Amino acid sequence: MRMNDESPRPARGTAIRAVTLLLFGGWIAFSPAYRQVFDGRSTWFPRWVMFHGFGRDVCDVRFFEGAGTTLTPLDRFEVLGRERSWSTSKSLVRMGDPVAVDRVTRKICKALGAEADVRVYARCGSRGEWKVKRRPKSNACPSVRNPSPRPWEK
Repeated sequence: MRMNDESPRPARGTAIRAVTLLLFGGWIAFSPAYRQVFDGRSTWFPRWVMFHGFGRDVCDVRFFEGAGTTLTPLDRFEVLGRERSWSTSKSLVRMGDPVAVDRVTRKICKALGAEADVRVYARCGSRGEWKVKRRPKSNACPSVRNPSPRPWEK
């Protein structure tokens, strides 16, 4: 039997894997810092963005009852006699676009009657900012907003 005095050396593949792991791990960990802390502009280093695209399908909507220049906040759940609950009133809790806002506005106008003066402020999430979709400048109820003569009344 032959005795070997040398200690076992790590395989060459292990060293290559360790170097690759350190380089790749360093790139993942420090590339956002290069862009955000040091204001780097290279496309080799990705920008770190939290919640990219999140919140685009949601609108912040507020309803008001208008009387001249005074706007009184209007609770849509109370007006429509609905429970303020995600499970029972999804369409009233979360409105995702101006079409949904208009749908709820029509329901409120119908519940308040023909002479209702409902104003709407709605802003919807978009990539990076809120965009105002409805302003409370005029009455949102169609019967008062657009009084169109009927053909037989001309």
